[in-house]
Amino acid sequence: MIRPLSLVALSVLALAACDDGETAALDGAPAADAMLDAGALDEGAPLDQGAAPDEGPMADATAPDAGAPPSLAGACPAETRVGRFEVALAADYTSVQGQVADGVVPVQVPAVQAESGACRLLRPPTLFCEGGCAVGEVCTAAGACAPAPGNVDVGAVTVQGLSAAVEMTASAPVWFYSHRGALPHPGVQPGDAVALLAAGLDPVAPFTLHGVGIEPLVAPADPVPLEAGVPTALAWTAGAGVAEVHVELNIANHGGTPAWIECTVPDTGAFTVPVELTDALLALGYSGFPSVVLTRRTADRADTALGCVDFWISAQAVLDLAIPGLVSCSTDADCADDQTCQPDLTCG
Repeated sequence: MIRPLSLVALSVLALAACDDGETAALDGAPAADAMLDAGALDEGAPLDQGAAPDEGPMADATAPDAGAPPSLAGACPAETRVGRFEVALAADYTSVQGQVADGVVPVQVPAVQAESGACRLLRPPTLFCEGGCAVGEVCTAAGACAPAPGNVDVGAVTVQGLSAAVEMTASAPVWFYSHRGALPHPGVQPGDAVALLAAGLDPVAPFTLHGVGIEPLVAPADPVPLEAGVPTALAWTAGAGVAEVHVELNIANHGGTPAWIECTVPDTGAFTVPVELTDALLALGYSGFPSVVLTRRTADRADTALGCVDFWISAQAVLDLAIPGLVSCSTDADCADDQTCQPDLTCG
């Protein structure tokens, strides 16, 4: 079966209007080992645990004290985020990756359609530049073409407090940071303090970001019901630390109107997505393999000369959504005898 695509693992698919009236996807789905998620587009609420994180030079940074979790400033707002580093706990391995760009990518700043409590209904921005933009340029929210942001080198990046030493450098032309050495899994223990130190390279000064080790996220495997007029209840095993849970609900992974719901909530083990938002999302249409992604994380951020860079320690669970009348399919064999598998991966 084709698994549902996660916006947390993919770049945002956004549509920009061209001068001839056509629309085209501006950002595709990069390979998981080649690019971090650029589509997690929330303004993560700060986790206040004490003093502000140290953003000073690396020379002043020391190994983190596992007994004293640092203050965490939360994830970068989408409108200022230029980069992310992430320690991601998968089922049987831990990855450490990151990248920093020299500007905000316009298509990665979503338009807020509605808000309710800790949740927002989001859609890709509508960007229009008369006459279109040249190769190497992007259309901005102001309706003007600008040079497309590209990744940059911010010097050597060291991560302290993991199960093994991690030091990463980036190389041209992609300037992508990825730890290639042996890292015993899990790469971090719950409650352990972690510090990421970037050496800096003009114009980016050295910066330090913090995190706290988390438990894997465990959630029931049964599909989550999603029905008009009915609140959508989510459940997972609550964590014991300072983490929060980011919720991303997407029902148009394979067609239909691109839109999704994001929430950032306490790690209590349960949350109900506001029905007014799920009803609005359902009204936009859906395609095969709808899903909700739960991400337990700690998040910290630093402002640099280029923009905001954040640091996540994360663990995910991807849950199927059950919509009345929807049968998802990969081939005709997944459908009833009188139906076929449609391009949007639904039986009809």
